[in-house]
Amino acid sequence: MITRAGVEKLGAVHAVEPAVLSLYLSVPPHPAEPRRLIARANELIAAAEGNAGRWHLSEDDQSSAMEMVATAGRNWPGRTVAIFTCADAGLNEAIPVRCGLPERAVLGTRPHIRPLLVVLQQCPAYHVVVADGGHAWMCSLTGDEIESVTACHHYRDAAAMLKRDMRHGEHEPLVVGGRDGDVRDLLAGLQPIMREDYAGSFDADSGMLTPARVRDLAAPVIARWSEQRTQHLAGEILATPPGGLAAVGLPACLAAVNSCAAETLVVPADGLVPGYECGRCGALSTAADSCPDWGTAPLQVPDVIEEMVSRTLEDGGQVTVIRDASSPVVARLHFPVTP
Repeated sequence: MITRAGVEKLGAVHAVEPAVLSLYLSVPPHPAEPRRLIARANELIAAAEGNAGRWHLSEDDQSSAMEMVATAGRNWPGRTVAIFTCADAGLNEAIPVRCGLPERAVLGTRPHIRPLLVVLQQCPAYHVVVADGGHAWMCSLTGDEIESVTACHHYRDAAAMLKRDMRHGEHEPLVVGGRDGDVRDLLAGLQPIMREDYAGSFDADSGMLTPARVRDLAAPVIARWSEQRTQHLAGEILATPPGGLAAVGLPACLAAVNSCAAETLVVPADGLVPGYECGRCGALSTAADSCPDWGTAPLQVPDVIEEMVSRTLEDGGQVTVIRDASSPVVARLHFPVTP
């Protein structure tokens, strides 16, 4: 299962050259001819090598990647599998994810972790309460894993359990399932602070629901809630008055990350922006001559956005990935920074 700690550990991997392969591959739901899956993986890797210019995947890493592709075809039908390999960095890992992700391959100096951050956003820890004519039962989920199922004799029992979890620091989104009238009755019995965590509902006959079916019905509700929250965050930062604790646009956000000032970084889910890293101070830029501290030849960075993501996480900041391609890179800051 993907965890934020695991993603941060991946993001900390750093190679000198663009030798890290990140491969996101969709495995068919039914067992497929292994050669077809390997052929598709090779197509994606060839496209990544084309985008990387003179850099190519080593024979050892190619072999390791194909071994993991074959394993994915046998063990994880119907899932997207994220494969990361770089012998020089000691990296060789395959991660199955339940949420569908676009297929892609990237050769870089860092693992391409933005898609995994999207999965974490769409599959957080959350609660589902199924309302049924005054009675209820509650599921606690983390990602696609059902952690617990608890029967509640009355709606107020469910409310008490949610309140208890909040006292323990588990301020998690809430989905309510059942018929419309039952959903309204249950929500009416929640305290205002609990209703703040309400992510949405689904309409279903509670008598026909299993925990697995509840998970499947709640997942798109949580995904919509996550995207709306991300858009709201980006909108708040964009609405910050000039001179406030916000950076808008790639140059301003690069300056913020270079100064370790990014409290929360919001980046697009797609797109690679090549750039440079100063060989002396490590400053990131999109131009080879923009750092006054150039003391050695600047190092090429295949994607400064991915580098910004990893550095922000290393500095203890938060990173949010937005699917809206029209949204600029923005950041909420610890302190003002002059680009």
